[in-house]
Amino acid sequence: MRTLGRLLLIPALGILCAGIALTAGLVNFSAATPPGRLEERLATFALNRSIAHRAPKLSDPLARSPAAVAAGLALFRTHCVDCHGAPGVDPTEGGASLNPPAPGLTLARVQARSDGELQWIVSNGIRMTGMPAFGASRSEEEVWQLVAALRRLPQLSSEERRILKRER
Repeated sequence: MRTLGRLLLIPALGILCAGIALTAGLVNFSAATPPGRLEERLATFALNRSIAHRAPKLSDPLARSPAAVAAGLALFRTHCVDCHGAPGVDPTEGGASLNPPAPGLTLARVQARSDGELQWIVSNGIRMTGMPAFGASRSEEEVWQLVAALRRLPQLSSEERRILKRER
């Protein structure tokens, strides 16, 4: 019984110390300060678990449609490239100053997500980041067009790269 009490005491003390630090305002939540390694890992873990729990297990129904990819790239240029950038296109100053920064969408960790996870992220956004919920203002077809465009980003042709650079 003593061993069990000691095992429960350690997490309880940790929670108490964390509560005191948060209550006393010792944690700096300024957007000018990058998150520490522990905060980043905890936030990434929580985000990944939340997305995996909520995202539908779907495949992009428009994945093989060149017209859908073209429409998705046009939407991407209008709504996404300023923050995320693209191959050959840097994010704008406003996008580059986001904290946490918007990820490059050609990264392996982004491309490894399922179509359903990407659709969920685009539709619902991510709280406490600059990622808005496009599902509130865009049709389901447009969201899937964006997913098709996201999948195309790592293999953009030179013409597609020029399209993304135009009129930003």
